[in-house]
Amino acid sequence: MHRRSFPTIVCLFALLFAMTFTSYGQTAIQSNGSIVKLKLNQAVDIALQHNLNVKSYQVSLQNAELQYQQAKYNQLPSLSGNINQAASFGRSINPYTNGYDSRNINYNNLGLNANVLLFNGGQLKNNILQSEFTLKANQEDLQAIRENISLQVVLSYLSILNAEDQLAIAKSQTEISKLQIERTQKLVNAGSVPISTLLDLKAQLANEESNVVSFQSTLDINKLTLLQLLNDSAISQFELERIQVPVPNSASYELSIAEIYAKAVDAQPLVRAADFRVQGAAKSVDVAKAFRLPTLSLSGSWSANQSNALKSVQILGTQEVTLGNVNVGGTNYPITTTQPKYGEGNTVGYFDQLNNTQNKVVSLNLSIPIFTKYQNRTRVSQANLQKLNAEIEANKARLNLRQNIEQAYVNMLNAAKKYEAGMTQVSALEESFRASESKFSAGTIDFVSYNLQKTNLDKARLALVQSKYDYVFRTKILDYYQGKNLTF
Repeated sequence: MHRRSFPTIVCLFALLFAMTFTSYGQTAIQSNGSIVKLKLNQAVDIALQHNLNVKSYQVSLQNAELQYQQAKYNQLPSLSGNINQAASFGRSINPYTNGYDSRNINYNNLGLNANVLLFNGGQLKNNILQSEFTLKANQEDLQAIRENISLQVVLSYLSILNAEDQLAIAKSQTEISKLQIERTQKLVNAGSVPISTLLDLKAQLANEESNVVSFQSTLDINKLTLLQLLNDSAISQFELERIQVPVPNSASYELSIAEIYAKAVDAQPLVRAADFRVQGAAKSVDVAKAFRLPTLSLSGSWSANQSNALKSVQILGTQEVTLGNVNVGGTNYPITTTQPKYGEGNTVGYFDQLNNTQNKVVSLNLSIPIFTKYQNRTRVSQANLQKLNAEIEANKARLNLRQNIEQAYVNMLNAAKKYEAGMTQVSALEESFRASESKFSAGTIDFVSYNLQKTNLDKARLALVQSKYDYVFRTKILDYYQGKNLTF
């Protein structure tokens, strides 16, 4: 999920012209009915708004934010309450007399429990730091996917411009052939050239018109690709604003590969994400080590209960009670006394019972791991392996970045040299074709020679356009690696 190959990894192309964009509703100009006029920065922003991968990464980022917040909340004390209501029927134990009672008894218990962790070897602190690094890595992942989508839009945009230029060249070729057919038709009518020459020209025109259809098909496919990237149901047709691209020059790029790489290491979100994961893995090692240390916590509880079995005592009057007998002169005399007569009254009030049955406890708890079946040792070893793997992934990210820069730099130089050579070739072929066209019109050369010159010129012009856009792309890739503002 976090690894991308070139050009996927090259994503900051995404932010082209972002400074001038306000909103799609304000800047996308609806014209000609359903045709939308789009600028490059608008296309990038629309794609970012509607891309499902971007939305998925945003959800992942929100989840990482929640985990980070929870890691901080775990430092707070915990408090819980409980309420129990029970009822017994038939012969049961009276909770107050501990004797058997044949009546139905309702019993209610309330309680509060609080706990605060005083020391656990730094688990909480390191968990917070680990979650923070995970959050930062997810933020970089989101930035990377946004740049990835943006890069795809820019490539698609340039591909459309490239296809439009090639289509324009193909159409101009057919116009030249049509003019040549008109001239040849007149010569045929005058008997200056054979009819076969005219037929050859018409066959050539048919072939060029077939090429026009092919280039139009390529343009349509490129437009469909961009339309799918935009993923906006409100847009079915569009026209792109032409942009001024630089003229390729092999000597124009001012930095070397080493200098570009030095800047790219700090600018690339994938590299930063990999570094954050290394730091997070280091904190996971500290968390695992903390399981070896004692845990100290402070807890407290409060409880009270109530039952309908607790009755008040009621004085019903007095009664005479015989305490025993006294023998006086062989005669027994009873000894009596008057005592109050007690009876069972009403059930004691609910809150009075709670007040009278309160139980409060405060405890300090120390847990010392002595032998955990080597679980702690295994946990530390696994955390160290995860850290090692994170370091390897970070090194791979840097290696891929350096290799991509080297490849893009070489491609940029080759594209520039190819363009410069193509310019020279096109200039020479244009001169040669003008001469051949005049000779062909005059009937001094045959159709094969004329057609060869025209075909070579057409191919050279198409190759020149391709090398121009290839150079632009490679240059912007190098700019992207350095975090430059990718404008034209």
